Amino acid sequence: MNEGLNLLDFLATGINKNDPAIQAVLSDYDGNGATANELEDVVAFIDYYTRTEDVKDHEGESLEMIARQFTKLRRQLEETDAALLRRMRALAERQGDEIWGNGPNLERVFETYFGGINAYVCESTNEESLLRNGDFEEDGNDWTLAGGAAYTADARFSGKRGLYFSGAAGQSCLQTLIDISAGVYTLHFFLKGKCGVTIQNANGKYFNADEKVLWNEAMNPWQTTPITNWFDHDDWRDAFCFVALKAETTQLKIKFVSLAGKEAYIDYARFFLKPNNPSYTIVIQYEGYAVEDKTLRLAEGEADPISNVDYSKESYFDHSYIVGRKGALQSVVYKSVLDMVRPRGIQAFVEFVERTETEQ
Repeated sequence: MNEGLNLLDFLATGINKNDPAIQAVLSDYDGNGATANELEDVVAFIDYYTRTEDVKDHEGESLEMIARQFTKLRRQLEETDAALLRRMRALAERQGDEIWGNGPNLERVFETYFGGINAYVCESTNEESLLRNGDFEEDGNDWTLAGGAAYTADARFSGKRGLYFSGAAGQSCLQTLIDISAGVYTLHFFLKGKCGVTIQNANGKYFNADEKVLWNEAMNPWQTTPITNWFDHDDWRDAFCFVALKAETTQLKIKFVSLAGKEAYIDYARFFLKPNNPSYTIVIQYEGYAVEDKTLRLAEGEADPISNVDYSKESYFDHSYIVGRKGALQSVVYKSVLDMVRPRGIQAFVEFVERTETEQ
């Protein structure tokens, strides 16, 4: 389509079509000229925009227009078309999910939106944990290992190590908590494989945390017969149970136990007072750490990583922070996505965990 030639043909007879100014501003006989070039771009854009039916085939400014129109997303600094399209489809398509806002859907949204991460929707873990060394990173007296149970890099969900049961009978890992107030608590951990948990109070009674048992005020879940609560996941998933303490106890023993013939990888164990209001946490797991290509990292210690920032006023991110080339933007992006996709009226949090490749 030679728009330039058509423009010259529409000029009045008395106008000199060979005038260099006319040809520069309007068009020459080859269709080159300022106005002709702009019209050619407009016609090409209209043709491309109206005839390219599949959003996955749009590129450049056309893709940006669609993203802003349907998801309010804007292209980030140096973001490729593929990354922008992935983020838009995570919010607009939800990977074909018919139900939006449930746990599996939220996990897929975050994994699609950001790419290169694993997302897990868990029982709220924002409260301070009463377990010491719940990440199994430190050697010491916090946990008592028995039967060959060990901390290994292969068992890590976050950090450098996790708790490993090889499948031999009699392996265990025990921690004793003291002076626990009355209330409903959550025991939460990540598991790959099968393991059991026994919970014993100061009176030597065991807690029945079997989810099939509906305990209430008229039913005492504490029993004198030893009870093991079993958990089983083929791949890394969160495992949790609720523990009801009707009165303060001077001692509470929490013990992970093995099942003969079954391996278990356990990490990121937490024990905390269950919040009164319903809530959940999206745990974001990412591999390794390098300033150039990773953006999230847990804080080491309690030192403020950025000068002139009062992290005591930063709410949930008091002891975790964002680093990397785009770090300043990413924390806002994570929280914005969470706000867009979470069910209304339900409080939600984001936790970031790092899984390093080796113990070095």
